[in-house]
Amino acid sequence: MTGWIVYDADNVERNRFFIDRWMAAAKEAGIALSLVLTQQIAWGILNGQRFLKLSGQPVHPDFVVMRGAHPLLSEHLEAMDIPCFNPARTAAICNDKRRTHSLFSGLLPMMDTAFVECDRYQQPFPFPVVVKASRGCGGRQVYLAQDMVMYEAALQKVWPDSAVVQPLCSQPGQDVRVYVLNNRIIGAMQRQSASDFRSNVGLGANSSPVEPGKDIRRCVDVVLQKLDLVLAGVDFILHKGQPVFNEIEDAVGTRMLYMHTNRDIAADYLAVILTRLGMKNV
Repeated sequence: MTGWIVYDADNVERNRFFIDRWMAAAKEAGIALSLVLTQQIAWGILNGQRFLKLSGQPVHPDFVVMRGAHPLLSEHLEAMDIPCFNPARTAAICNDKRRTHSLFSGLLPMMDTAFVECDRYQQPFPFPVVVKASRGCGGRQVYLAQDMVMYEAALQKVWPDSAVVQPLCSQPGQDVRVYVLNNRIIGAMQRQSASDFRSNVGLGANSSPVEPGKDIRRCVDVVLQKLDLVLAGVDFILHKGQPVFNEIEDAVGTRMLYMHTNRDIAADYLAVILTRLGMKNV
């Protein structure tokens, strides 16, 4: 059995530990796993048929683990009967914050949210507001605007992407990430920054294990009724003492799991994939 783990070239080195864990798990399971860069992949339609090439050669891996935000590529692969993890629909929704908030509007508590085209400077809420690139991840392209000058500057930085704009929550710099594997909660981490309104560990925040409360578990159950999360992170910010749904990380970072638990999430993720492919005993 052959598989790919797919990354953008500029994300490989900072994810080298996780990639190495994947390679070790695949070797242990007898899987021929390759690290593939999106820059090496050619795909599209040729003579009316979908094609996939790696470094110029036609290929057809047995499965793909997508570790970048490329839902259309995942959709293309699935149309070629190549299973993707997470699935294309999950990736399409989770990698677009507008679609995520639209899907769960009325179902989950969330901050008021405006969808803004970055060449039009609508001011949907009183300042301060948080401006996020619709397709951003990992705390990148997220800006705090205290006034109109900062707001317009943030939109210019986000362009040509669109933005979601929200009022700043009452407890910035804090959140809870719930890890979901095969549609089950496997743990949660509280993240906190003393110097930034964002709480991403990759940006310097601290983290510690936490037991998710009933409100958070109830929200995750709602998410799982709508989406197939093979491995993902469901994030909650804190507002007026209550957890508020924030976003879902598709290609979720695993640093905190390796820091605070004995779980080898790469091996666990691969085991779930093999079970789903009917290859549990490989």
